Amino acid sequence: MGETVGGGGSDPFWSGQRFLNAVTVVTLVALVFAQYWWWRDHGRPFSWVLLLATPALAFLPAGIVVKAMRKRWTARWADEHGFDYQRAAAWPVPEWDFPPFTIGRARRFRVRDAMRGRIGRYPAGFFHLTWLNNNKINISTHYRNVFVVDLPAALPRLTVGLTSDLTTGDRVEFESADFNERFFVHSSNPAFAHAIFTPRTIEGLVHLGLRSPAASATKFEIVGNQLVGVTILGNRPHEITTVFEAMRIVADGIPGFVWTDYATPLTRSARVGSDAVTEGNIA
Repeated sequence: MGETVGGGGSDPFWSGQRFLNAVTVVTLVALVFAQYWWWRDHGRPFSWVLLLATPALAFLPAGIVVKAMRKRWTARWADEHGFDYQRAAAWPVPEWDFPPFTIGRARRFRVRDAMRGRIGRYPAGFFHLTWLNNNKINISTHYRNVFVVDLPAALPRLTVGLTSDLTTGDRVEFESADFNERFFVHSSNPAFAHAIFTPRTIEGLVHLGLRSPAASATKFEIVGNQLVGVTILGNRPHEITTVFEAMRIVADGIPGFVWTDYATPLTRSARVGSDAVTEGNIA
């Protein structure tokens, strides 16, 4: 199913967050100065496209370092937390009915750098998802880090995070202003959402969100009997820990009556996703 490797060892200094932040700032200053120098001598920018893209280009060196270190960081996290890590995982792509899995122009989905283990009482998994977007004019590459925690039973759909999917349901507000500012809950059943997010769960998520942006920057979905997290973060070990911790807080905080009052039969699409990720690779 893939090559199993271990983590360990210290990172080179150039992969540290402070060094990468410094490189990003220096790159931005250099690009701005170069654009200013060219505009002053030629009366126009070297390229409007380059000028507008300058803020994004400043992150390019840091992005290259993160890409180079990502597999090593994931392997180390797996080794430290008792997960089975597979660099060349042969996991099928789950057939979940939400983005990015439903993007019509997406091509060549690939599952990479997968690992499986347990988070608290729950079977859990992680994989790095890549794909190509075919916009007819150009082809661009994209990725997401995907986290999965198995729940004891299937529950109605619920999302946490910014979403443009109108089938998710309306946004549900809670009494905690701090929670509402950091986490956006959508459900077609507000009573179910309030049952899931108890005051204790809300307090735990808010506290976690204050420590790390990875928690509030991740979109979570309850799909069938799985809690799924999808994010562009999760490359660094502490980000992986934060996302899994947020999922554990949610799962542990679900009251007992929810499983009797709201548990639903698995749909066919949910079973396919569960088979693809959990029964075939994680359990």
